[in-house]
Amino acid sequence: MIKKLRRRFIAVFMLLTGLLLLGMETAIYISMYRSELRQTDRLFNMASHVEEGEERPIHDDTARGDAPPEIEFEGRGMPGLHNPAGFSSGWVKICLDTEDNVTSIFYSQPRIFGENDEMTDSSDRDPAMIAAAQEITAQGGREGVISSEDSSYRYRVYEEERGKSIVLADRTSEISSMSRLLAILVMIALPGLAVLFGLSVLLSKWAVVPIEDAWNRQKIFFTNASHELKTPLTVIGANLDVITADPDKTVRSQEKWFGFIREEADRMSRLIAEMLYLSREEQNTAPVRTEFDLSETAEGVCLSMDAYAFEQGKTITADIDKGISMNGEKESISRMISILTDNAVKHSEEGAHIRVSLKRTRGRIRLSVENSGSPLPPEELERIFDRYYRTDLSRSTDTGGFGLGLAIARAIAERHGGTLTAHSEENSTVFTAVF
Repeated sequence: MIKKLRRRFIAVFMLLTGLLLLGMETAIYISMYRSELRQTDRLFNMASHVEEGEERPIHDDTARGDAPPEIEFEGRGMPGLHNPAGFSSGWVKICLDTEDNVTSIFYSQPRIFGENDEMTDSSDRDPAMIAAAQEITAQGGREGVISSEDSSYRYRVYEEERGKSIVLADRTSEISSMSRLLAILVMIALPGLAVLFGLSVLLSKWAVVPIEDAWNRQKIFFTNASHELKTPLTVIGANLDVITADPDKTVRSQEKWFGFIREEADRMSRLIAEMLYLSREEQNTAPVRTEFDLSETAEGVCLSMDAYAFEQGKTITADIDKGISMNGEKESISRMISILTDNAVKHSEEGAHIRVSLKRTRGRIRLSVENSGSPLPPEELERIFDRYYRTDLSRSTDTGGFGLGLAIARAIAERHGGTLTAHSEENSTVFTAVF
């Protein structure tokens, strides 16, 4: 069950973190893609403002390295169109007349022609652009993408009084950049998922520790509860077999066997009552709170237990401050103190001294029950509040308990917003409840 839980934890963790990583990388890619689209829109808007009269075909002076002069638009503050600031690639504007014939072509960047080229009109110098214009005109769309063997262009068509114009933006370098970005994101994602998988394995071990502990405690609980119920049932069955073996005997002559049955039935009744009480306390429902005198309650418990301790050859000393009041369920708190005191009497050596202390310090109520005797080892201190746990592994019933008392006491303390802990010193064991 624990292995299945770990596998499920790893699967859920990988799914969530994988989706998170995928979402982050997708957001980065989309953001960059939208940025490229916005940049292309800016380029289209700038190119669309070029008037036909301002267009100048590229002629032989570019072969000599003479760049065309910058063109300034009054009131717009735009940079020279032949080298627009902020754009890594050039653009081309093709003007067409009303019959879709190319009248002129404007290049945003200088073009270098061969020494033997003799053309005076740029529209005759670039058949590829003319073919692109004809293809775009034939498609009839307002904007889109066309590609050649080594380039990719995004275009937009503008309707004008003298015909139309087509602006083509070379986005080859941007596409290459987006491809590199995608490759980088994939390279980050793959080792990232590997690291997340290793982390999920480690986290699954850490996350299931309390569940595994609770599962083991639950198995021990069922084993011990079965043992506690099986023993009296076995005794009852054996005594009934003795009684029914000789049906002619009277009830009075069989009184001893009936007495054993009564004792075991009472024992089962007490066990069930304690199990129900523990279940109610562990539901963490808010107790019915009333203001009561905790000092008087603790003193009453000590007085009621004094005779019992005296019969065991032990003594109880109460060190209780007067006037300490508490807002809570008086009956439950009284039972908690009784459980701790009874536990100290039962599990201390002969002639032991039990000390019950109640103090208020720094706004906290501190109740401690200490018994002298052999200290408990650390491994037992960790489990002493488990249901049905006993330091006596033989599970002897000489003390009359079921191993539920301390579990009930801790449940009462926690239901009242307090804590109950235990620690052993050299010659004593102390249980401390703090509210």
